[in-house]
Amino acid sequence: MGIRVNPEILLKQLDLCGDNDRKELVWHQMLLDGTLPQTIGGGIGQSRLCQFMLRCAHIGEVQHGWWNPEEVEILKNHNCKLLGLGEW
Repeated sequence: MGIRVNPEILLKQLDLCGDNDRKELVWHQMLLDGTLPQTIGGGIGQSRLCQFMLRCAHIGEVQHGWWNPEEVEILKNHNCKLLGLGEW
């Protein structure tokens, strides 16, 4: 899971932690002014985003994993280059 925050929650968190000076940091400013999207996920969401942006057909092209050997062979035949090819 990724950390998800929107401008309102960020301000609340900074206030609760007594870290209001962090509002001057670049990432915080970009989130607060709407330059960055409100949520940036991690884990599977981050991998799916990479898959989309890199125009990959299979999540295994952006994320290491162990894949069904039959699936690996099918993907190899379709020129998909999986990371960390492995078998069960």
